[in-house]
Amino acid sequence: MQTDGLKVPKQKDVPRQRSPSPSLPSAEIPSFLPPNPSADYEAREKAMKDKFRKFWMSSLAEGFKEDLEEIRKEPNLGPSKLALLIDSLAAGADIFTSSASASGTDMNEVDVVMGE
Repeated sequence: MQTDGLKVPKQKDVPRQRSPSPSLPSAEIPSFLPPNPSADYEAREKAMKDKFRKFWMSSLAEGFKEDLEEIRKEPNLGPSKLALLIDSLAAGADIFTSSASASGTDMNEVDVVMGE
């Protein structure tokens, strides 16, 4: 191959040099998932989340009673918009963690709030 009078060697013509750097040791990456949850654990987890969601929604309804009453009076608040509002408010409960990490250093926020 010729480029402006210079000969550019082909890939095959140039021997590949080895890197002087040593290979990196493999690192153990801890799992972020709980170890094989049992059916009983999953049932308790779901029950705790449901209980917390009810608590969350009642706290919102109590804390924002006047605002929710004003929203309820809106003339164009149909069933679909009301369902979207309820789902959006309920989604706030999902930001809280309901299980401690495998290392045991994280707090179970749902248990703290629910007093369990």
